[in-house]
Amino acid sequence: MKRHLNTSYRLVWNHITGTLVVASELARSRGKRAGVAVVLSLAAVTSVPALAADTVVQAGETVNGGTLTNHDNQIVLGTANGMTISSGLEYGPDNEANTGGQWIQNGGIANNTTVTGGGLQRVNAGGSVSDTVISAGGGQSLQGQAVNTTLNGGEQWVHEGGIATGTVINEKGWQAVKSGAMATDTVVNTGAEGGPDAENGDTGQFVRGNAVRTTINKNGRQIVAVEGTANTTVVYAGGDQTVHGHALDTTVEWGYQYVHNGGTASDTVVNSDGWQIVKEGGLADFTTVNQKGKTAGERRWYSHECHPEAGRRTGHQYGGNRHRQQPSGQFHGGKR
Repeated sequence: MKRHLNTSYRLVWNHITGTLVVASELARSRGKRAGVAVVLSLAAVTSVPALAADTVVQAGETVNGGTLTNHDNQIVLGTANGMTISSGLEYGPDNEANTGGQWIQNGGIANNTTVTGGGLQRVNAGGSVSDTVISAGGGQSLQGQAVNTTLNGGEQWVHEGGIATGTVINEKGWQAVKSGAMATDTVVNTGAEGGPDAENGDTGQFVRGNAVRTTINKNGRQIVAVEGTANTTVVYAGGDQTVHGHALDTTVEWGYQYVHNGGTASDTVVNSDGWQIVKEGGLADFTTVNQKGKTAGERRWYSHECHPEAGRRTGHQYGGNRHRQQPSGQFHGGKR
């Protein structure tokens, strides 16, 4: 037995079973001794990690169901329905070194996919997916198109050229909209659990590209970065929008809008008990304040065409832009 203590093993192709197996260095790839090594390998194979399985769904082909685990890789040129993905994020979230998981190529389609912890669905340019559900620890990397993604603690990274439509971001979920990317009709239900204007930035929606028609509900937060733009956002009670870039046509319904230094908010409508808070160096243009709406800020500010509707402005509006003339007849300073 001692002569076997220093024996090493390698992977060889078993032409009988059509699989790779563990074989002694004394065995040849074919022949009688290889057959003996196969017996050894079958006993030993349970002690080594399972090998990755790569599958290809060809153009025109449809695959229904299946699970990807342990570095499995599915490349989709046709259609894949109902897959469960638990592999692909071996190198961490949104890392280009990741090679496993499900890859939707140009012309490929994936529907009703479930991505669990450690799983990755990558949608390349020209690929499209719909109705993906992503749990905590899973992610979707998007350069193509995704419709109706649900983030139940998972993450969606929308890269340049990617379009995410109808994403719902639930507790602890995160959508990152990168420069040159677009997210439309997003519903944000997380991000503000840490309190108003807390710059957590790792849950909710983070926008460096373009976000259109976003709905921010209780505990939801949208952070618009310096280079980002948010258009036609609605903020409900308990939600907030943090603006370092540009926010256009925001409606604040009991929620909050924070306009930070360098940020611009244009055509904001502040309704019942909503707040617009303009920080030092921020700018708010053409704000409309309706019944019980409130605007507040720091130090001096001004806002073009601030209209308190129905003569019932009850809050505050401040701001920090000191470098442009304040139009006559506008609100500024403390309470009214």
